[in-house]
Amino acid sequence: MSVLSSVSRAWAEAGEPPALEVRGLFVAYDDRTVLEGVDFRAEAGSLVGIVGPNGAGKSTFLKAVLDLVPRLSGAIRVFGRPLDKRAGLVAYVPQRASLEWDFPITAVEVVAMGLYRRIGWFRPVRKHHLRTALARLERVGLADLADRPVGELSGGQRQRLLLARALAQDARLYLLDEPLAGIDAASERLVLDLFAELRAGGATVVVVHHDLDTVADRFEEVLLLNRRAIAFGPPSRVLTAANLARAYGTPVPVRSWNDRESLAPASSA
Repeated sequence: MSVLSSVSRAWAEAGEPPALEVRGLFVAYDDRTVLEGVDFRAEAGSLVGIVGPNGAGKSTFLKAVLDLVPRLSGAIRVFGRPLDKRAGLVAYVPQRASLEWDFPITAVEVVAMGLYRRIGWFRPVRKHHLRTALARLERVGLADLADRPVGELSGGQRQRLLLARALAQDARLYLLDEPLAGIDAASERLVLDLFAELRAGGATVVVVHHDLDTVADRFEEVLLLNRRAIAFGPPSRVLTAANLARAYGTPVPVRSWNDRESLAPASSA
Protein backbone atom coordinates (compact mmCIF):
# COMPACT_ATOMS: atom_id res chain seq x y z
CA MET A 1 0.00 0.00 0.00
CA SER A 2 1.35 3.41 -0.87
CA VAL A 3 2.06 6.09 1.68
CA LEU A 4 -0.46 8.79 0.82
CA SER A 5 0.26 12.49 0.93
CA SER A 6 -1.96 14.67 3.13
CA VAL A 7 -3.76 15.90 0.02
CA SER A 8 -4.28 12.35 -1.21
CA ARG A 9 -5.62 11.33 2.19
CA ALA A 10 -8.08 14.20 2.18
CA TRP A 11 -9.46 13.13 -1.18
CA ALA A 12 -9.59 9.49 -0.13
CA GLU A 13 -11.40 10.31 3.12
CA ALA A 14 -13.93 12.31 1.12
CA GLY A 15 -14.74 9.16 -0.84
CA GLU A 16 -12.99 10.18 -4.06
CA PRO A 17 -11.80 7.08 -5.95
CA PRO A 18 -8.14 6.95 -7.02
CA ALA A 19 -7.38 9.07 -10.05
CA LEU A 20 -5.43 6.15 -11.49
CA GLU A 21 -5.27 2.56 -10.29
CA VAL A 22 -3.20 -0.10 -12.03
CA ARG A 23 -3.24 -3.74 -10.96
CA GLY A 24 -1.07 -6.57 -12.25
CA LEU A 25 0.14 -4.79 -15.40
CA PHE A 26 2.17 -6.98 -17.77
CA VAL A 27 3.39 -5.70 -21.16
CA ALA A 28 5.68 -7.44 -23.67
CA TYR A 29 7.21 -6.49 -27.02
CA ASP A 30 8.36 -9.25 -29.39
CA ASP A 31 8.36 -11.87 -26.63
CA ARG A 32 10.36 -9.57 -24.35
CA THR A 33 8.62 -8.61 -21.11
CA VAL A 34 8.77 -4.86 -20.54
CA LEU A 35 6.55 -4.54 -17.46
CA GLU A 36 5.99 -7.31 -14.93
CA GLY A 37 3.06 -7.21 -12.53
CA VAL A 38 3.13 -3.48 -11.85
CA ASP A 39 0.67 -2.22 -9.25
CA PHE A 40 0.20 1.52 -8.85
CA ARG A 41 -2.28 3.89 -7.28
CA ALA A 42 -2.31 7.68 -7.70
CA GLU A 43 -4.81 9.36 -5.42
CA ALA A 44 -6.84 12.29 -6.69
CA GLY A 45 -5.05 15.58 -6.18
CA SER A 46 -1.53 14.15 -6.07
CA LEU A 47 1.71 15.00 -7.89
CA VAL A 48 3.65 11.85 -8.74
CA GLY A 49 6.98 11.36 -10.48
CA ILE A 50 7.98 8.13 -12.23
CA VAL A 51 11.73 7.49 -12.33
CA GLY A 52 14.02 4.67 -13.33
CA PRO A 53 16.85 3.83 -15.73
CA ASN A 54 16.60 3.95 -19.50
CA GLY A 55 14.61 1.01 -20.77
CA ALA A 56 12.79 0.57 -17.45
CA GLY A 57 9.37 0.75 -19.09
CA LYS A 58 8.37 4.22 -17.89
CA SER A 59 6.98 5.43 -21.23
CA THR A 60 5.45 2.04 -21.87
CA PHE A 61 3.68 2.28 -18.52
CA LEU A 62 1.88 5.48 -19.56
CA LYS A 63 1.06 4.10 -23.00
CA ALA A 64 -0.34 0.91 -21.51
CA VAL A 65 -2.50 2.92 -19.13
CA LEU A 66 -3.88 4.78 -22.16
CA ASP A 67 -4.37 1.63 -24.27
CA LEU A 68 -1.78 2.89 -26.76
CA VAL A 69 0.12 -0.39 -26.49
CA PRO A 70 -1.41 -3.83 -25.90
CA ARG A 71 -1.34 -5.35 -22.42
CA LEU A 72 -0.77 -9.01 -21.71
CA SER A 73 -2.80 -8.56 -18.57
CA GLY A 74 -3.71 -5.94 -16.02
CA ALA A 75 -6.64 -3.85 -14.87
CA ILE A 76 -6.69 -0.07 -15.32
CA ARG A 77 -9.18 2.20 -13.58
CA VAL A 78 -9.45 5.97 -13.95
CA PHE A 79 -11.49 7.55 -11.16
CA GLY A 80 -12.91 4.13 -10.46
CA ARG A 81 -14.01 3.24 -13.98
CA PRO A 82 -12.45 1.87 -17.21
CA LEU A 83 -10.54 4.36 -19.34
CA ASP A 84 -13.14 4.46 -22.11
CA LYS A 85 -15.67 5.73 -19.58
CA ARG A 86 -13.32 8.43 -18.30
CA ALA A 87 -11.34 9.41 -21.40
CA GLY A 88 -12.62 12.97 -21.25
CA LEU A 89 -10.95 13.42 -17.85
CA VAL A 90 -7.46 12.46 -19.06
CA ALA A 91 -4.85 14.52 -20.90
CA TYR A 92 -1.64 13.00 -22.25
CA VAL A 93 1.58 14.75 -23.21
CA PRO A 94 3.88 12.43 -25.20
CA GLN A 95 7.61 12.86 -25.62
CA ARG A 96 8.39 15.84 -27.79
CA ALA A 97 10.76 13.86 -30.01
CA SER A 98 7.98 11.46 -30.99
CA LEU A 99 6.02 14.16 -32.84
CA GLU A 100 6.32 15.66 -36.32
CA TRP A 101 7.19 19.33 -36.03
CA ASP A 102 7.43 20.20 -39.74
CA PHE A 103 3.67 20.24 -40.22
CA PRO A 104 2.53 23.74 -41.36
CA ILE A 105 0.51 24.77 -38.31
CA THR A 106 0.76 27.61 -35.81
CA ALA A 107 1.14 27.38 -32.06
CA VAL A 108 -2.42 28.50 -31.32
CA GLU A 109 -3.79 25.97 -33.80
CA VAL A 110 -1.92 23.18 -32.02
CA VAL A 111 -3.44 24.20 -28.69
CA ALA A 112 -6.89 24.36 -30.27
CA MET A 113 -6.48 20.66 -31.11
CA GLY A 114 -6.91 20.04 -27.40
CA LEU A 115 -10.46 21.38 -27.72
CA TYR A 116 -11.63 18.92 -30.37
CA ARG A 117 -13.56 16.82 -27.89
CA ARG A 118 -15.52 19.98 -27.11
CA ILE A 119 -15.67 21.30 -30.68
CA GLY A 120 -16.37 18.01 -32.42
CA TRP A 121 -14.31 16.38 -35.17
CA PHE A 122 -14.50 18.00 -38.62
CA ARG A 123 -16.26 21.04 -37.21
CA PRO A 124 -14.70 24.50 -37.61
CA VAL A 125 -12.55 26.11 -34.94
CA ARG A 126 -14.27 29.37 -34.12
CA LYS A 127 -13.02 32.60 -32.58
CA HIS A 128 -14.05 31.72 -29.04
CA HIS A 129 -12.15 28.44 -29.36
CA LEU A 130 -9.05 30.35 -30.42
CA ARG A 131 -9.50 32.70 -27.47
CA THR A 132 -9.51 29.69 -25.16
CA ALA A 133 -6.40 28.34 -26.86
CA LEU A 134 -4.69 31.71 -26.52
CA ALA A 135 -5.48 31.78 -22.80
CA ARG A 136 -3.77 28.41 -22.39
CA LEU A 137 -0.75 29.68 -24.32
CA GLU A 138 -0.62 32.64 -21.98
CA ARG A 139 -0.63 30.28 -19.03
CA VAL A 140 2.60 28.68 -20.28
CA GLY A 141 4.19 31.98 -21.29
CA LEU A 142 3.79 31.62 -25.07
CA ALA A 143 0.97 34.02 -25.89
CA ASP A 144 3.32 36.23 -27.92
CA LEU A 145 4.14 33.23 -30.15
CA ALA A 146 0.55 32.26 -30.92
CA ASP A 147 0.92 32.79 -34.67
CA ARG A 148 4.43 31.33 -34.90
CA PRO A 149 4.79 28.14 -37.01
CA VAL A 150 5.60 25.28 -34.68
CA GLY A 151 8.68 24.40 -36.71
CA GLU A 152 10.24 27.70 -35.61
CA LEU A 153 9.83 27.07 -31.88
CA SER A 154 12.70 26.03 -29.64
CA GLY A 155 12.71 22.74 -27.77
CA GLY A 156 11.55 24.32 -24.53
CA GLN A 157 8.84 26.28 -26.33
CA ARG A 158 7.59 23.14 -28.04
CA GLN A 159 7.36 21.35 -24.72
CA ARG A 160 5.37 24.20 -23.21
CA LEU A 161 3.15 24.16 -26.30
CA LEU A 162 2.30 20.50 -25.73
CA LEU A 163 1.48 21.31 -22.15
CA ALA A 164 -0.80 24.16 -23.27
CA ARG A 165 -2.63 21.74 -25.56
CA ALA A 166 -3.17 19.41 -22.60
CA LEU A 167 -4.40 22.31 -20.47
CA ALA A 168 -7.00 23.11 -23.11
CA GLN A 169 -8.66 19.80 -22.27
CA ASP A 170 -9.38 20.90 -18.69
CA ALA A 171 -8.54 17.38 -17.55
CA ARG A 172 -8.53 15.96 -14.04
CA LEU A 173 -5.67 13.52 -14.72
CA TYR A 174 -2.54 14.60 -16.59
CA LEU A 175 -0.05 11.98 -17.80
CA LEU A 176 3.20 13.48 -19.07
CA ASP A 177 6.14 11.63 -20.62
CA GLU A 178 9.49 13.38 -20.06
CA PRO A 179 8.05 16.93 -20.26
CA LEU A 180 11.25 18.40 -18.78
CA ALA A 181 13.71 16.67 -21.11
CA GLY A 182 15.97 19.02 -23.02
CA ILE A 183 14.37 22.28 -21.94
CA ASP A 184 16.02 25.40 -20.55
CA ALA A 185 16.03 26.28 -16.87
CA ALA A 186 13.38 29.00 -17.20
CA SER A 187 10.99 26.64 -19.00
CA GLU A 188 11.62 23.96 -16.39
CA ARG A 189 10.71 26.29 -13.53
CA LEU A 190 7.57 27.41 -15.34
CA VAL A 191 6.46 23.85 -16.03
CA LEU A 192 7.17 22.66 -12.49
CA ASP A 193 5.25 25.62 -11.06
CA LEU A 194 2.36 24.76 -13.35
CA PHE A 195 2.34 21.17 -12.10
CA ALA A 196 2.06 22.48 -8.54
CA GLU A 197 -0.72 24.83 -9.59
CA LEU A 198 -2.67 22.01 -11.24
CA ARG A 199 -2.29 19.84 -8.17
CA ALA A 200 -3.39 22.68 -5.90
CA GLY A 201 -6.50 22.98 -8.07
CA GLY A 202 -7.36 19.32 -7.46
CA ALA A 203 -5.92 17.75 -10.62
CA THR A 204 -3.70 14.67 -10.51
CA VAL A 205 -0.37 14.95 -12.32
CA VAL A 206 1.78 11.90 -13.14
CA VAL A 207 5.14 12.71 -14.74
CA VAL A 208 7.85 10.50 -16.18
CA HIS A 209 11.13 12.20 -15.36
CA HIS A 210 14.83 11.37 -15.22
CA ASP A 211 16.28 13.86 -12.72
CA LEU A 212 16.16 12.50 -9.17
CA ASP A 213 16.97 15.86 -7.58
CA THR A 214 14.01 17.55 -9.25
CA VAL A 215 11.67 14.74 -8.25
CA ALA A 216 12.91 14.91 -4.67
CA ASP A 217 12.45 18.67 -4.49
CA ARG A 218 9.19 19.17 -6.35
CA PHE A 219 7.13 15.95 -6.22
CA GLU A 220 5.28 14.61 -3.21
CA GLU A 221 5.31 10.97 -4.29
CA VAL A 222 7.50 8.92 -6.59
CA LEU A 223 7.28 5.53 -8.30
CA LEU A 224 10.68 3.91 -8.78
CA LEU A 225 10.35 1.56 -11.74
CA ASN A 226 12.50 -0.95 -13.55
CA ARG A 227 10.17 -3.42 -15.25
CA ARG A 228 8.72 -3.98 -11.78
CA ALA A 229 7.62 -1.42 -9.23
CA ILE A 230 10.65 -1.14 -6.93
CA ALA A 231 9.06 1.27 -4.44
CA PHE A 232 6.38 3.93 -4.18
CA GLY A 233 5.88 6.71 -1.65
CA PRO A 234 7.46 10.01 -0.55
CA PRO A 235 10.85 10.70 -2.17
CA SER A 236 12.67 10.53 1.17
CA ARG A 237 11.53 6.93 1.63
CA VAL A 238 11.79 5.76 -1.97
CA LEU A 239 15.05 7.29 -3.21
CA THR A 240 17.28 5.41 -0.80
CA ALA A 241 20.65 3.93 -1.68
CA ALA A 242 19.27 0.40 -1.49
CA ASN A 243 16.24 1.09 -3.67
CA LEU A 244 18.24 3.02 -6.25
CA ALA A 245 20.81 0.22 -6.48
CA ARG A 246 17.98 -2.27 -7.08
CA ALA A 247 16.51 -0.08 -9.82
CA TYR A 248 19.68 1.07 -11.58
CA GLY A 249 21.87 -1.97 -10.96
CA THR A 250 24.69 0.22 -9.65
CA PRO A 251 25.22 2.49 -6.63
CA VAL A 252 23.63 5.93 -7.07
CA PRO A 253 24.64 8.91 -4.90
CA VAL A 254 21.95 9.76 -2.36
CA ARG A 255 21.47 13.38 -1.35
CA SER A 256 21.65 14.55 2.25
CA TRP A 257 17.89 15.14 2.37
CA ASN A 258 17.58 11.38 2.31
CA ASP A 259 20.08 10.54 5.03
CA ARG A 260 17.78 10.72 8.04
CA GLU A 261 15.26 8.27 6.57
CA SER A 262 17.56 6.16 4.46
CA LEU A 263 16.91 3.11 6.65
CA ALA A 264 13.12 3.46 6.62
CA PRO A 265 11.40 0.88 4.38
CA ALA A 266 9.61 2.32 1.36
CA SER A 267 6.08 1.22 0.60
CA SER A 268 5.70 -1.22 -2.23
CA ALA A 269 3.53 -0.18 -5.14
